[in-house]
Amino acid sequence: MSSSKRISRRSFLGRLSTTCAAASVLASPRSARAYAANDALDVALVGVSGRGSWFVGCIPSLRENVVAMCDVNERRAAEAFARIPAARKFRDFRRMLDAMAGEIDAVVVATPDHSHAVITAAAMRAGKPVLCEKPLTRLVEEARRIRDLARECKVATQMGNQGTASEAFRRAVELVQAGVIGAVREVHVWNTGGGSGARALPQGSEPVPEHLDWDLWLGPARE
Repeated sequence: MSSSKRISRRSFLGRLSTTCAAASVLASPRSARAYAANDALDVALVGVSGRGSWFVGCIPSLRENVVAMCDVNERRAAEAFARIPAARKFRDFRRMLDAMAGEIDAVVVATPDHSHAVITAAAMRAGKPVLCEKPLTRLVEEARRIRDLARECKVATQMGNQGTASEAFRRAVELVQAGVIGAVREVHVWNTGGGSGARALPQGSEPVPEHLDWDLWLGPARE
């Protein structure tokens, strides 16, 4: 984080939960001074198409700055890139973190699931607070490593569980924990839709289009 701007975890979380009812990009607890309400964070977005496009609108609505945008698919990212022309554009998140090390206050990760852990780890090692969309990892072992790394790097982190940062959700948790509704013995959870079900793996292969960096998209996955 740049020395001219310090933010507190609680103050920015409150702003994000009330404005977007999502999850927050958080500041490092190493901050020596409180975050001033009229200061703006300089945020980097990794993955700006699909789910990532939501943050392209949400972060500026919080009066924060999007200073860097990273996506491996130039065609899918074109619309998002055009919405914030002042932000620097990258394909490789590693180059972004290196090139803008002193200019980024926090990182949002909204790429396909298989690269979440790798990008989140790189951002934390660079000393950047991270908001990563769910699922944070694919494997329990990855989750444990990310947990340990967060403790080691001492940066604030959060997974994008949407309304879990909202006042209503937190109030409900307080009521349950305080025993207001009595002992909880049974919970019913359901989902009315979502997902297309199991699909067969594609057969054969196609040429990699010029607008897609296939190696970067694969990341830690096998080819």
